[in-house]
Amino acid sequence: MAWDGVRRVNPIADLPVALSFGMGLDSASILARWLVEPETRDFPLDRLTVVTAMTGDEPDITRRLMEQHLLPLMRAAEVRFVQISRAAQAGGYVVLDDSREPQRMIMRGPWRLSDELKTSGTVPQVAAKRRLCSWRAKGSVLDAWYADEYQGHPFRHVIGFAAEEVRRAVRDQSYTTACRQPEYPLINDWGWDREQCDRFLYSLFNQRWSRSACGYCPFAGSRAGLPELVERWRAEPEIGADALALEYTALALNPRSRLFGSRSAQDVVRLHGLYEVQRRFEYRLEQPEQMWSLYDVRRIVHPRRDDPTRKGATWRSVRIGYTGARGDVEEAARWHAHKAGASASADGYGITRAEIVPRGPSFPALERTLAVAPAGALAKQRTAFESWWERLVHEQRQPDSTRHHLYLAA
Repeated sequence: MAWDGVRRVNPIADLPVALSFGMGLDSASILARWLVEPETRDFPLDRLTVVTAMTGDEPDITRRLMEQHLLPLMRAAEVRFVQISRAAQAGGYVVLDDSREPQRMIMRGPWRLSDELKTSGTVPQVAAKRRLCSWRAKGSVLDAWYADEYQGHPFRHVIGFAAEEVRRAVRDQSYTTACRQPEYPLINDWGWDREQCDRFLYSLFNQRWSRSACGYCPFAGSRAGLPELVERWRAEPEIGADALALEYTALALNPRSRLFGSRSAQDVVRLHGLYEVQRRFEYRLEQPEQMWSLYDVRRIVHPRRDDPTRKGATWRSVRIGYTGARGDVEEAARWHAHKAGASASADGYGITRAEIVPRGPSFPALERTLAVAPAGALAKQRTAFESWWERLVHEQRQPDSTRHHLYLAA
């Protein structure tokens, strides 16, 4: 069967049950069915805790669906609902609400995922097959709360992976500890895929349940998820404008940082005629109070250790040369570019940039660009960056036959 690779947990009657509740189609189906069909659960509701970690960037439709449909059911059943958020970029968490009579959704805490992306000048990323944004905004926050709540005692941890997400469930089991006993009812018990979850919730509430995701989620831009993303941006153009703004700065610091990988958010907006999204984004850029910065972005692209002909780790340095009104900063970019023997011009995304040091074809490679974008991204580089940059600049001036030797010696 499709779910043979997922280990089942034999329930222990007196263990507490925690549902990691992402507010989307899958977890909403689990909670709703437990509440309206008691025979589908093997525990009393006074043993259940529903826990949501807020990213701070969910579209408003998520709040409306929760407050209209699921909060009344939880209040009637006196189910404990805990809403938490990351406390700060450095970590920690805060409890936004902890109640058996939840009255409203608190969708934003003191920290938002988009705040972190703005200061780093990036879009959400995947590393080692893990969604780093989800881990920082949700996974690590939930783990910290569970550790404090259960104090090393066993608990049943229910996660809403749908029947087609067996790989995610198998991977999740690798993070299991002695006290955490993961369960996947949609896979192991019901065999429900997302289509079945959708049908169930529609039959119950007579309304389509939206997928839970930040308005700028790159994973929503897949072929299957793109139509829903487009309609979400059409219905709530401000979140589409948020996505364009995040991507704009990320593209200024790295032209390869398109939100959807092969496609940019700007491409999606143009292709689907999302004129109101584009208008609101441009309005933000044109505001006189909007400050702009000249970013000096350098990269060192190291070779792979096992194959020096292939790209390895990339180190990035971001320095801020000047901050002020847009026109003044663009003029500064042109002046500095001319001084370095280059020229500054607007690229295909409307970003003024100048390529000072083009990336070479071999590794290690150096790259330096001046780019103009809204102020907000922070200057940042690792401690060893400057010494490596100077060393490699010196190496670039040496004959080809000695370059790799000098790099290895460093």
